[in-house]
Amino acid sequence: MLNKLAFRNAKRSMKDYLVYLITMMAVAAMMFAFNSLIFSKDIQAMCSEAMILGAMLGLVTFFIVLIVAWLINYMTKFMLEKRSREFATYLLIGLKKKELSRLYMKENLLIGTMALFLGTGLGTLLQQIIMTVFYSVFSEDYKLHIQMDSWCLFMTISCYYACYLFALIRNRRVFKKMSIAELLQMERKNDELKMGHEWLRQYLFFLSAAYILFVYFMMVKGCTIGIAMLLIAGFIVSVYTMFSGISAFVVCRIQKKGKRIYQKNRLFLYRQLSSKVCTMRFTMGTLTILLACSLLGSSVSLMFAKYQSQAIDNTVPFDVLIHSPLPKDNFSEEISTIQLYNNIQNQRIYRIYKDGSQAMNRYFGTHVATVLEKHIDQKGNFISGNEYYTYDTYMKLSDYNVLREMLGEKTVALGKNEYAIHTKTRIQGDFGDDIFHQKIAAGNHTLLLSEVYTEAFSQNGINGADYMIIVPDDICEKMDVYYSVYAADIEGEGTEELKNSLEEVHRHKHGVLTYDEYEASLEGDEEEGEWQGDLLKANGTDQILVMVADLFVRDIDTSDFKFVVTSVTFPLTYIALIFVCVALTILAVQQLSDSGKYKFRYEVLKKLGMKKGEIDKVVFHQLALYYLVPAVAAVAISSVIAIYAGNQFVRYTGAEGNGMYYFGISLLITAGIYMIYFAATYIGFKRNVNE
Repeated sequence: MLNKLAFRNAKRSMKDYLVYLITMMAVAAMMFAFNSLIFSKDIQAMCSEAMILGAMLGLVTFFIVLIVAWLINYMTKFMLEKRSREFATYLLIGLKKKELSRLYMKENLLIGTMALFLGTGLGTLLQQIIMTVFYSVFSEDYKLHIQMDSWCLFMTISCYYACYLFALIRNRRVFKKMSIAELLQMERKNDELKMGHEWLRQYLFFLSAAYILFVYFMMVKGCTIGIAMLLIAGFIVSVYTMFSGISAFVVCRIQKKGKRIYQKNRLFLYRQLSSKVCTMRFTMGTLTILLACSLLGSSVSLMFAKYQSQAIDNTVPFDVLIHSPLPKDNFSEEISTIQLYNNIQNQRIYRIYKDGSQAMNRYFGTHVATVLEKHIDQKGNFISGNEYYTYDTYMKLSDYNVLREMLGEKTVALGKNEYAIHTKTRIQGDFGDDIFHQKIAAGNHTLLLSEVYTEAFSQNGINGADYMIIVPDDICEKMDVYYSVYAADIEGEGTEELKNSLEEVHRHKHGVLTYDEYEASLEGDEEEGEWQGDLLKANGTDQILVMVADLFVRDIDTSDFKFVVTSVTFPLTYIALIFVCVALTILAVQQLSDSGKYKFRYEVLKKLGMKKGEIDKVVFHQLALYYLVPAVAAVAISSVIAIYAGNQFVRYTGAEGNGMYYFGISLLITAGIYMIYFAATYIGFKRNVNE
């Protein structure tokens, strides 16, 4: 009997809370689709760094389980309040609290199971879309085929039902403590509007806003991790208290009874808004935080996705690139190794020179905005650190032109007493007009700057650190060789075997271990030494996304780098979609469920002479206000953080665009999802009040 009743009630709830059912289907679909990335054998075979993606998705899944559990808990509690009289009736006719609790749990599990079943089917389609996008990032073709891994299915089902378990256990406790009288009064609780001390609570808005501005100031100024954690905790609290202040503003606006409040339908709308904001302050605060996190997550995801190709081109413009600290290295062992795997189309062995000067180092160390180390001591001497080489780095014009030809760029010419600088695009913006007044003394010549070039040139320690000075060949003949570099273009694609063989040969030649050999040497040794990752003495001032190594094989390093970036972008996109769907589901269900209660109020408006078209406008304005309150707050809070973070990202990486560009795209995407939920709510609300 109870099973039939549970099935009937679940069927009715699916109809009444269709938006909730669709959202849970979407959650199940995204869980299945993104979890399939963790267990995909194709992805594991594609890249050795697959575990990074798995770890990131696993971490994100933990937070998603918590948020979805909160959604389920909120919805079950909400449905309990709406059906409280029904449950009180069950108790009156003799149903025990335990039986009633089990009945309600069965109903929700039936709804959840239906959403999981449909969502998993939808997830197989979403899986193909995500896999196609994933493969396109790596410029690979993906053949559509369903991947139904048993571990993926197990993880999806476990995480999904874990959400329900957390939520329903709490609701079970509520049933145990609830009496018939409390159940009968529960539905009216949302209508209660507690008023008092509004004039005092208005100041909470100003205090919250002031604290949020203070956090922004500290974000720009910089602070320690401990202080940052305290600031974030206070930031979250201030978001909640801000809504207490907003509700007080609305109530005070009504109490003032100004002339404008009685114009058109403002009094009705203000009353509806104040009722919702006052009774849902905590929920509104939570929705604001979810929407803000969604906007921030999608903005950061767009930043990384936009820049990854640019970072690869800047760092690895050649098929093979090798740095050697030996001044006269002929790279014979490395060349022989390459020829075992690929034919060499073009190659160049060249030297980087020094003459003991530090003039350009000093200029870059004091002008580049992304310099983190202190390069000038109290006596005015230059300190190299890890960002720049000890001395200025020079290259022969002939070598430079050969390398430009290999990259498909035009060759350049220099006068007898001229030099050129090759640097990064982002750094060129830090130069003032004085850069062209920088004279350098090299090889007994005083040289004037002729041009600054910014094409991709691998300047994270190989072709200089941030810059390279290009001078006529005869001047370099009088300098000392700093280090040697080998660049090559090969036929076909570089392979993992080529990269591993080159690393072994190159590192053994210089007396250092490969990483595998280092790991093997630690077995049984309690004292762990530090592995020497590369042979470079400087790596430039790039931050956030940086590829630093003394040996690159473009195809392999590109794949690994893209996989690391994708391990950030995909989870952030995943969590942004879940958060925005959860937030909008709460907004939609709240209004659709209350539409039955509002029906009486709109009937009164009809009797007062309001036409159907006018009532539809009032409905639209009411829903728009309700949807805009958390949305505007979320945009206001997240925009400053996202734009600042985006500008810093561009500053430290040289990525195209700016913070407003990334946030604007993220806002448009979120607004599109927002409009879909709003339209569904508006259509459903109108239908309910007009029936």
